[in-house]
Amino acid sequence: MKKLLSIIVIAVLLSSCASKKAATGDSSTSSTSITKTQKSEQIEFLHRICNNHQSAANIVAAADFRLTGKGKDISCDGKLSMRRDAIIRLQLLLPIIRTEIARIDFTPEYVLLVDRYHKEYIKASYKEISFLADNGISFYSLQSLFWNELFLPGQKTLADNQLKRFDCDIASLGSTVPVSFKNGAIGYQWTANRATALIEKVIVSYKSQQHGTSSLTWNYANFKTLSGKSFPLTQQFAVQANMGGKTQSAQLSIKMSSLKTTADWDIETKLSSKYKKIEAQDILKKLLSIQ
Repeated sequence: MKKLLSIIVIAVLLSSCASKKAATGDSSTSSTSITKTQKSEQIEFLHRICNNHQSAANIVAAADFRLTGKGKDISCDGKLSMRRDAIIRLQLLLPIIRTEIARIDFTPEYVLLVDRYHKEYIKASYKEISFLADNGISFYSLQSLFWNELFLPGQKTLADNQLKRFDCDIASLGSTVPVSFKNGAIGYQWTANRATALIEKVIVSYKSQQHGTSSLTWNYANFKTLSGKSFPLTQQFAVQANMGGKTQSAQLSIKMSSLKTTADWDIETKLSSKYKKIEAQDILKKLLSIQ
C-alpha cells in the first residue's frame, strides 16, 4: 500500500510540474494569418468549451485507482474529493472494511501526504519542497486537469479576453477540434469533441536542455451529468519525466462512481501527536527509492 501511495504521488506531482513549467515568460501563439470570421468561430468554440465549466462547488466520488509504473500494476479502492479553489484529496482505502490507509491533500497553500499505516506525514508549502518549487507546481492548473477544464498556466481563472491567446483549429476535419497554447519550451494541446465541446484529452510537453523532455497525457471518458454539466467519471493520465538523473514514468487510472456534490465534509486534515512529521526534503528520496 505504501508503494501505491508513493507511485500515485509521483504521477500527480509529475503531472503538476508538467502543467506549469513555463508560467512565466513571454507567451506565443500561432503566427498563421486568419480572418476575422475564422477568429470569431474559434472564440465561439472556445466559449463552448468554457461553458462546460462545472457549476458544482464540490465533487465527491468513490474511486477505483489503478497504478502502473516501474514494473508495478496495483489496484486499490479509494475516494476522490474536490472543493473548488480549496482542495483536491485522494484517499486510499483498505478493501471491504474501507478504512483509510493513506491520503494526499493538495491545497492552494500546501501539500499534505499522510501514511496512516506508518503514522508518518509530510506537510509543507510548495516553496518548502525544492522538487515542487523548482518545477513550478500549480494547484490551479492541477485543479483544471481534474475538473476537465481549459486553463492558462499560472492563472487561477480563465477570463473571456484571454481566449484569444489559444489556437483553435476549428477548420480541421474529423469529430474533434485541437486547441493549443505555447509558452516558451512548454506546449499544451487539448482535444475537444466537436459536437459537445467536451475536452477528451490533454497533452502537455516540456523540453529542457538539462533534463530532456517531460510529458503528460490526460484522457477523459465516461461522461455523466453532474449539476446539469458533463463530468468524466474515468480519467487516466500518463507522465514521464527525468528525476534525479533517471527517467521516471507512471500511469494512473481513476474510475469514479457514486458521484455527489455534497458539501458536508471538512477540508482540513487533523492528525494526532502519534504521527511523525517527515522533512519535506525527504519526499523525493522516498519516491525514487521505490523498487
